[in-house]
Amino acid sequence: MDIITAPFSIILRVLTELFNNYGLALLAFALVITVIRLPFDIKGKRGTMGTSLLAPKVKAIQEKFAGNQQKIQMETGKLYKEEGVKPMGGCLWNIVPMLILLLLFQIIRQPLTHLMGLDQEQIDALRYAMNNLYYAGYLDAPIGTGGLYQVQMAGYLRGENFQAFRAAVELIGPAPQLFEINMNFLGMNIGQTPDFRVWTFFGAGLTGSQIAAQLGLASLPVLSTISAYGQQKLMTATSYMPQPGQQMQMMKTMMLVMPLMSLWIGFTFPAAMSIYWIVSSLTFAIASVFTNRYFKKIFLAMQAEMEARDKQKQAEIEEKRRRTAELKAQGVSEKNKGTSKKKKQLQDRERERQRQAAQRAELEPEKEEEVNPSREGHRKFARGRAYDPERFDGADADSDLDPEDDAYLDDDYVDADEDNYDYEDADEGEDDDYEDYEDEDEDYDDEES
Repeated sequence: MDIITAPFSIILRVLTELFNNYGLALLAFALVITVIRLPFDIKGKRGTMGTSLLAPKVKAIQEKFAGNQQKIQMETGKLYKEEGVKPMGGCLWNIVPMLILLLLFQIIRQPLTHLMGLDQEQIDALRYAMNNLYYAGYLDAPIGTGGLYQVQMAGYLRGENFQAFRAAVELIGPAPQLFEINMNFLGMNIGQTPDFRVWTFFGAGLTGSQIAAQLGLASLPVLSTISAYGQQKLMTATSYMPQPGQQMQMMKTMMLVMPLMSLWIGFTFPAAMSIYWIVSSLTFAIASVFTNRYFKKIFLAMQAEMEARDKQKQAEIEEKRRRTAELKAQGVSEKNKGTSKKKKQLQDRERERQRQAAQRAELEPEKEEEVNPSREGHRKFARGRAYDPERFDGADADSDLDPEDDAYLDDDYVDADEDNYDYEDADEGEDDDYEDYEDEDEDYDDEES
């Protein structure tokens, strides 16, 4: 941060020593910063011209694809790419001036650190010395510890007490950049913070000049608010670019926010900040009027060129449609010249594949389509993979054997009938065998006994 603020600190220090007055130094410093900001403002305007030119087309895309945010983003990106426009081109250059303004706040708030190069230990020693003089009755107010105490201390670094303050600081370390700052500007101490309670000035026992000085300090934040509003109003009135609804709403919001912020800063920071804000707003507004007038010519020329290009493209499309309609009426087709190289290669491969398939079909005999008996509708194996509809043809419905085995058994049964097989004799023979077995059993028992 110190590396970035160092150049601006050097400029403000040189101007303060040159004019021997902090108010005049801030006036000159505001002019210098406006000149530094001007190139960034020009870059920002160049970056936003492209998006402003395409604003009507973007709006048409949003209306055409309403509800489909993904399609809107895709078509908008395609449009920006075709026109060679970077939508974020002007944002960076518009942010840089705001960063510079924040750095300036730090420099103006901390003059002892940025203008005189004192470290925190030296600043504490200087504050201690100033508070001792306050308690002795030589200073008007004590030095606090808030964020603005350095401006108050810088206001006391002048007159007969300066050498005593230098000695207190150099007890801690050398301070070659310590110098006197004259905070008296138009009879006001711009190192003080303005007070909006103007009614308290008349009953505090102040002299006429002191009351006038306090009223002048209280008027500075009001003037800075008016100047901020005038700047926004003038820039909007001299704008040459059509603004989309969302951007227009943002500009209206800024027209209210910037003046209110200026009013808050005026009554919160030392009056030096209000002086810088007033001069900066006026000078930047005047510079914007001239830059807008210059870029208006460029914008109108770019707009005319884009409209001519759109008309030419539309005429080419109409001519192509007319030619296509004529060829269609004549029954003649025309090769699409807009087909990509890759698509043409794919089409050629597909035609070659179809040619080879037709050639194979002529050379090979047509194969009969195999019938799957197990299919049932779309189910390929509904009846089972081994289903055979002719499995039981010619077989006895009551037999699980093959027809040849069935016939063989039938012949045996016929032969058995022809031999008049006597089942009763067979049963008698079995009984005789059983009786012989019992006799043998009895003989075995006698021998054992």
